[in-house]
Amino acid sequence: MTQPSFTRISELPEQLAIFPLPGALLFPRWQLPLNIFEPRYLNMIDDVIQGDRMIGMVQTIGGTPIKPDIPQNGCAGRI
Repeated sequence: MTQPSFTRISELPEQLAIFPLPGALLFPRWQLPLNIFEPRYLNMIDDVIQGDRMIGMVQTIGGTPIKPDIPQNGCAGRI
């Protein structure tokens, strides 16, 4: 089964689950190994895998670990 390749922003899903991770960079066509252990993010990953397998990766810009401040720019990746 081949995965769809997105070439335009308009082709991406309207909503993405966001995974805020300070210091992480996700580049096109690169893999980013993740160690996901918090229950809230494990639940999010379960939901994403059952759906379109797309997730938004962003670096936090402050806030708290429970409620981080999220920038307006990030990268979409496929799990």
